[in-house]
Amino acid sequence: MTLSFQSRIALLFAALFVAVQALTVACIYVAVRDNLLRQLDQDLRYAEQAFRQLLVERAERVAGETGLLVADFGFRSTVTGGDPATIASALENLLLRVRARRGFFIDPQFNVVADSAGQWQGRPFPYPQALARADGNNPAVWFAVTDGRLQEWALVPVLAPLPVGWVAVAQAVDEPRIAQFRQNSLLPLQIGLAELNADGGRLLAGSAPDAALALLNSGADRTLAATVDTAQGRYLGRILPLPAADPTQGIVALLQIKFTDAFAGYRRMLLLAAGVLVLGLLATLAGSVVIARNLSRPLRALAGAGERVVNGDFASSALTGRSDELGRLADTFVRAAQLAGQLGELRQKDQERRELVATMSHDLRTPLAALRGFLETMQRKADILPANEQRHFLDTALRQTEKVSRLAQELFELAKLECDDASLNPEPFNLAELLQDVAQKYRLQAEQRGVTLRAELRPALPAVVADIGLIERLLTNLIDNALRHTPSGGAVRLDAWPADGRVAVSVADTGIGISPEYLPTLCDWDSPLARRARADGGGFGLIVVGKIAQLHGSRLDVDSTLGVGSEFRFDLPLADMARDAGGKP
Repeated sequence: MTLSFQSRIALLFAALFVAVQALTVACIYVAVRDNLLRQLDQDLRYAEQAFRQLLVERAERVAGETGLLVADFGFRSTVTGGDPATIASALENLLLRVRARRGFFIDPQFNVVADSAGQWQGRPFPYPQALARADGNNPAVWFAVTDGRLQEWALVPVLAPLPVGWVAVAQAVDEPRIAQFRQNSLLPLQIGLAELNADGGRLLAGSAPDAALALLNSGADRTLAATVDTAQGRYLGRILPLPAADPTQGIVALLQIKFTDAFAGYRRMLLLAAGVLVLGLLATLAGSVVIARNLSRPLRALAGAGERVVNGDFASSALTGRSDELGRLADTFVRAAQLAGQLGELRQKDQERRELVATMSHDLRTPLAALRGFLETMQRKADILPANEQRHFLDTALRQTEKVSRLAQELFELAKLECDDASLNPEPFNLAELLQDVAQKYRLQAEQRGVTLRAELRPALPAVVADIGLIERLLTNLIDNALRHTPSGGAVRLDAWPADGRVAVSVADTGIGISPEYLPTLCDWDSPLARRARADGGGFGLIVVGKIAQLHGSRLDVDSTLGVGSEFRFDLPLADMARDAGGKP
């Protein structure tokens, strides 16, 4: 399917707009995404601090309260001289006061003397490294996985006044603790707790297990934020290391924010941008159609002017006179077309003149050769030729001179009319009177031929404006042809009448008529009838008639039927209309 120029322009502007808008929306999306990622990374950093502060501060608070309780003389006396059951009872009382879940008393040899749960009593404490690293005078906080659950430990030394052991208080870090932190957080956080090992990691607890496992197994740098994709959406997360009781046991917190949820606030802006894109596309299509029409309309006008030039119409187009590039192009195009048309006309006229000279040379050669032959014969045989033969030779030579004279006269008239600077001398005159005068001039010749010549008398016929001399020549040529081709007993009629704002003139006869195949080229100089007529010393009469009619803005129309007759018509402008048009009468 071939698109029009206007459609291609509209589609081009629409494609450019869509490309620009799509690039703009893509840039906005990338900028929003990058800005959102930076903002979320800052939020996660803040969440890390808040989460660490929540866990550690609570453990430190518990450790501080525990330190005050174990400094009591009664508690020190109990753990120093009491049995394991008594110490366990004292631990239960301490746990109630600090709101913890499990407590241990560990002697200086790192053995568990008493366990509030009754499980590790009499066994070595499983995290002696933590005891070795702890300051003997200050409490310590660390995390460890105990009995399959993540515990937050507060380690407090017992002094009496020398160190006699440690009290370890444990709190479970589980889903309720996570839910509590999420409720107190201003961010839509997803929190997970995991244990790192040589095989990767094990999720201990989490509000979004799939996202936490994806981040845990992504191998991301713990110092940087990482993005993971899950079936529930995209998450941005950070891995927060927690102080572990065992250096070989890594305990981490997984803090994540769902990117799609965070991006929801910007989705409205992107939808608005998409809506603006659609509206802009419609506006661009409408504007591009208008622009395309404004561009294609002058081009169509220029193409139409080109088609008219091809058909011979060199009139200026609608674009001429404009001050823009299209107007200049149209002016140049019209001038070039006019010059090309004039050059073509000059070439055609030159070719016609060449052919006319060649034809006239041939047509003149025959009567001149005959004339010379008769004159030479009379010159050589003047003494021996009888008087009747001499008279015959003289008559024949005279007829040949008449042919040459007629050809020369018609050729002169045709050359004068064909000349580019041929000027008309238009003047208003009474056409009815001219018809009567021309008919009167040929009345005697018509009577000699036995032909009735009549000019219709119309006293109310309006005046016309034309070159009266040329119109008279036109009428005489038509009447002469009509008389010569109308047999005795026939008639020739001249008439004129108003028609369509002009005056129509007709010369009709009842002669032999003209064959239909000759009518289209009747006024051409190389028509078959003209060539045949030139053999008799004429042939240019109708050519002159056609040229005179053309100079007066008319054309010669012919209706003819063989054996019935012919009618020649042309028209002339009214004198009043020529005066109203602003021309001189």
